[in-house]
Amino acid sequence: MIVCLCANVSEKKLAAAIAGGATTLKEIGRRCGAGVACGACRPLIREHLRRSRAAAGKPADRGVAAPGEALTACAAAMREGP
Repeated sequence: MIVCLCANVSEKKLAAAIAGGATTLKEIGRRCGAGVACGACRPLIREHLRRSRAAAGKPADRGVAAPGEALTACAAAMREGP
């Protein structure tokens, strides 16, 4: 699944960036380019980061969007186009 349409970043690439040590949106942007353009994918990226923290037993980040919110934002961005 494509997470970031603007940078053509797949879920697999995002997972690799997180596994490689990215722990913030800014680090994700530097490593793979996701989340730096329109921003519609940021809630989904935050959800992936939250899940990664939870799997590692670290405290959750505040302000994380619910999964449904992330999908709604992505769908809206896809309808609007670049």
